[in-house]
Amino acid sequence: MSLGFSILQTLKYSDYFGFPLTLEEIHLRLIGVHSSRPILVHTINQMLIKRLIEQSGNYYHLPSHSGLVARRHTRAKLSASLITRARSLASRLARLPGVLAIYLTGSLALDNGDDTSDIDLMIITQRGRLWTTRLLLTLATSLLGLRRTPTSHHNSGKLCLNLYLTPSSYLLPSPRRSLYTAYELIQAIPLYDPHNTNSALLAANPWIHSYLPNFPLPTPTGSDPEGRAQPRQYSVRGGSDPIGRTIESLCYRLQLLYMHGKLTREYITPNSAFFHPHDPGKIILHKLTLLK
Repeated sequence: MSLGFSILQTLKYSDYFGFPLTLEEIHLRLIGVHSSRPILVHTINQMLIKRLIEQSGNYYHLPSHSGLVARRHTRAKLSASLITRARSLASRLARLPGVLAIYLTGSLALDNGDDTSDIDLMIITQRGRLWTTRLLLTLATSLLGLRRTPTSHHNSGKLCLNLYLTPSSYLLPSPRRSLYTAYELIQAIPLYDPHNTNSALLAANPWIHSYLPNFPLPTPTGSDPEGRAQPRQYSVRGGSDPIGRTIESLCYRLQLLYMHGKLTREYITPNSAFFHPHDPGKIILHKLTLLK
């Protein structure tokens, strides 16, 4: 893939979300090709001369799509209150047993939400606690009316807890590795992360470089990404003791039973839960015929 083609593909992908990019964003989000900044700037200037792309202020976009710049500014303002809400809710949810970290994902992580956006969250739980913690989070958000459900009519500001991982499952499985998930990982904003799971999570997924070779990934440290010392004593016993393992196994089986007949292409294991029935990235790439 040539650098010019990569730049065009990168802008096409972001254009699908109505999101023009700055020079720095193009450099970090460049699809499939590694490039130094000077060479990138030179190539972009050549593409501007040939009118293959356009520039509006600090933003680059496809030809005749300059209106996306104003849209990006508008969406950034609309996103601000929802991100504030997300931080507030995350601080409350973090008090529940087993929660190791909470990340904001999706459009809001890019300040690209609108007045109908829900709040997508990725939850990192302690080892052996995923399904116990998920049950507690589901009950809490449902009782408080915070959780988005399939039958919800007004989803603005509702929580969508659609991805759960533990330190044992930081490395995403092959079926879940795609350009879309690579972007999701590098864009995710830690709302609660006292143990710096973000560095460990990114370092555990070097495959990201096969899609986004310019993005700087942390170097694996070899230390326990969860931390040896526990931050607090929990009322629900963890997965390292017999009672905790029994509770976790029961929670896993009960939730699998509840989800039976409802699952389509979700990816569920004892240590991970991907509640995206369809990979949006594959749908987007197919529509735009970006990559094979």
